[in-house]
Amino acid sequence: MKLLFTIFSLILIPKDCNNLSSSFKELQKRQDTITITYLAVSRGFFEEISVSNNSFSICNDLNRKEYKTYECSKKDWNESLELLSKINIQELPKLVAPTSMRQYDGAAHATLIIKDGDNKIKSNTFDHGHPPEEIKALVEKLLSFKKIATKQ
Repeated sequence: MKLLFTIFSLILIPKDCNNLSSSFKELQKRQDTITITYLAVSRGFFEEISVSNNSFSICNDLNRKEYKTYECSKKDWNESLELLSKINIQELPKLVAPTSMRQYDGAAHATLIIKDGDNKIKSNTFDHGHPPEEIKALVEKLLSFKKIATKQ
């Protein structure tokens, strides 16, 4: 039985690893059509961070009239794609928020939006600063672009 389990594991594990890397490679092939956006909104607070292949933009204006655009390094973009490749994008709308402070104005409503060409997939809302575990690393990466913007 242990021998069967070992053989079975040796067959499946490399395939799973290949799926992750091929997913990253597929995203790299389509990188010009991909935009990753983090949006957080509440009364008196608005924040939108959008990242694409060569640039990222930050908007704190609810009317979306004042975007500040910055250059995105290849390293930061590839890290974002790598984190995106680890997420099952089709499951994004089904993710459950770990906290519910947004329901009583304890936190802003946040959403992760993935746009790939004409396809747009949005997550359920979650508390700003408390994303679901499945997208936590990507959200933290997107929020780190604010620090990069202050250095440019």
